[in-house]
Amino acid sequence: MNQQPLVSISEASHILGVSEATLRQWTDEGKIKAFITPGGHRRYSRVELKKFISSRHKVYNIKDLAAELEDTTQLHREIARTHLSSTPWYNKISRESQERLIEPGRQLLHLIIRYIAEPSKQDDIIQQARDVGYNLGETLAQLGIPLTDSVQAFVVHRDPVMNAVTRLLRKKEAFNERVAEAIPLVTHVMDEALVALVAANQHYNQSKGGTTG
Repeated sequence: MNQQPLVSISEASHILGVSEATLRQWTDEGKIKAFITPGGHRRYSRVELKKFISSRHKVYNIKDLAAELEDTTQLHREIARTHLSSTPWYNKISRESQERLIEPGRQLLHLIIRYIAEPSKQDDIIQQARDVGYNLGETLAQLGIPLTDSVQAFVVHRDPVMNAVTRLLRKKEAFNERVAEAIPLVTHVMDEALVALVAANQHYNQSKGGTTG
């Protein structure tokens, strides 16, 4: 069969300078060929990868950006395991409460992708993002987490999302116009969610006669 040297999807994505999610998407779209092992794993020819790099003028589109954002999911879990676990408040709450704080992040990431990909539904999606932020802020307040810690945790999780976007900007390939336009859209969704989080925290503490910390 093919005797060209093959590499894993991880190494292939590194060679191309894209995420594994983007490479999977390109493969599914037929933009680049993959060899499937008996175990169902994708393998890529180094020769084909080099041809792809030299012959194709890559234009990143909105699907590529969505794939980059989807690829940040594991990073958010890593943040909870490393950064948040080192904060005093995170270790004081139960495992169940820690799990509750993960879901809003998933929801917000999904809404960011939809907000970029579905322009006609942006008004509805931004309201959903506000709702997610508000519910998260209320949950954190109920757990007794000070507002400053709540905002810090949100910002820490915001970084991987913004880094995924700016990672595309650092590449030298051409950009689809919608990708360039998506940068402020991502920021807008995150900002609206954060404002709602702060509002929820303040409302909860005021109703309890407490402080916003």
